[in-house]
Amino acid sequence: MKIMKKKQHVQLILAIAFHAMNIAEGSNLANPSITLPEARIAVGASYHLGGYSLTNDEIPSLFNRFHGRIEYGIIRYITLGIDLGATQIEVDRYADTIPVFHGKYGFSGGAHLKLSSPLFAQQKLSLIAIAQATLFNSKNSHSAEYGGKDGAGIIGIQFHIPGFGFISAGPWVYLIQGENRDYSGRKRFYSNTDNIRGWFAIDFFPKTKEITETKPYATIEVSISPDVTGSRRIPFQALSVSFSIGSISKRLHGTELEEEWNP
Repeated sequence: MKIMKKKQHVQLILAIAFHAMNIAEGSNLANPSITLPEARIAVGASYHLGGYSLTNDEIPSLFNRFHGRIEYGIIRYITLGIDLGATQIEVDRYADTIPVFHGKYGFSGGAHLKLSSPLFAQQKLSLIAIAQATLFNSKNSHSAEYGGKDGAGIIGIQFHIPGFGFISAGPWVYLIQGENRDYSGRKRFYSNTDNIRGWFAIDFFPKTKEITETKPYATIEVSISPDVTGSRRIPFQALSVSFSIGSISKRLHGTELEEEWNP
């Protein structure tokens, strides 16, 4: 009976995950990649550097993104949060060394959803799904701008290393959709061409004194494609790296169903 319930739980998680990926239109997913235990809050900050190819001409672009994040463990295996910060965009001219666009930092913000299955394989593995959607805008000194929305999602597997943290990996799907406006006010639609990559994240939880009730963490996250390349202006395409730090609170209400959570 318990096995059937676990199978049903996993099927429900995967169904919600696929739906979330269909509606997602962000970049850095992790911060950290784990779902929070129920009734806990995580607060963190992240930096994301991503190289992407825009339009059918595969014009190199670079996204710099600083975000703060707050998320909450709604129920066991489901975490929901919001992201707020700023994004700066560089866009190169195709087959040229002169940049078309050098933007300033502009507002960006969005939301994310993280799901996981119960642990299995001697309590070491779980299935995970993460989806994030973000709105962004970056203008230059001539009032030209790149704005729009981007979103990412993964369905993968997560490995728990007691006393260290978690390692996660899976296929990564990413979509940018937006409008760029030149100095004359003319607008053009753009999107990205490198939509699918490999993804992995490492969540490290340093050991703290027993009197510390919060759980600090540090995360590194990478997405990469076999088509990694670059231009003189844009160092790389088809590759992104994110770094984040933060802390997870103690349980805010209720009681632990099992022993105290310890990553």
